[in-house]
Amino acid sequence: MKPMRLTLLGLALVTSLAACGGGSTGGSTTAPDTADVALTSVDLAFDTSTITVPAGEAFTLALVNQESMQHNVAIYTDSSASDDLFVGEFIGETTIVYDIPALEPGEYFFRCDLHPGMKGTLIVEG
Repeated sequence: MKPMRLTLLGLALVTSLAACGGGSTGGSTTAPDTADVALTSVDLAFDTSTITVPAGEAFTLALVNQESMQHNVAIYTDSSASDDLFVGEFIGETTIVYDIPALEPGEYFFRCDLHPGMKGTLIVEG
């Protein structure tokens, strides 16, 4: 009878710990619906080519990677991608929420650094 009680107690403890949440994959794994804006990667493309955010305010950007390939989001001053403003870490098939610093009004370029064809325009409205 004691081994059964210990097994049930252990199972209850594991279940309770799992309900409290898991670890991180090197970034916030917050659900994309809690981020200010979101991008989904599928078929080597982002689901949108334009993101609009307010000027002068930091924002969160969720990358939902629906592929087994690694992707990231990097923001540059323009399509030459020579001056980066933000470079997010690469992730596999998961979701990460990046914390993007406040930007001045204007149009910026974003892309996946491993797949430069995955790109778009970030519009910062002021």
